[in-house]
Amino acid sequence: MTATILEPRLALSDRNGIYIPQFYCNQIDEKIAEEMNIRMEDVLICQSGPDHEWYWESWDLITSNAEWIETQKFFSNGEWQTKETKWYLHQDGDLWEVPEGFSFDEEF
Repeated sequence: MTATILEPRLALSDRNGIYIPQFYCNQIDEKIAEEMNIRMEDVLICQSGPDHEWYWESWDLITSNAEWIETQKFFSNGEWQTKETKWYLHQDGDLWEVPEGFSFDEEF
């Protein structure tokens, strides 16, 4: 099996500005929040929009704590294999979903 290096995925462009937290969190329900290791209370605050008093604090908690595992299944050497990858959030203007081990210090 050849190791596949995963690259970050662009979740939301910086053109969404102050609405990035709201737009991203609009996709999250209680089950997903639990899988991402984030508090639903923070998700609900972000879903309410940038006028909420705790919007940026909640977003900071989400981006600091979010992590989740994705399982990939593939066929190799005559049998099915699985590979698990841990993902995180990273915001540098754009919002990225980043696989464990990737560094933005590297050329991308």
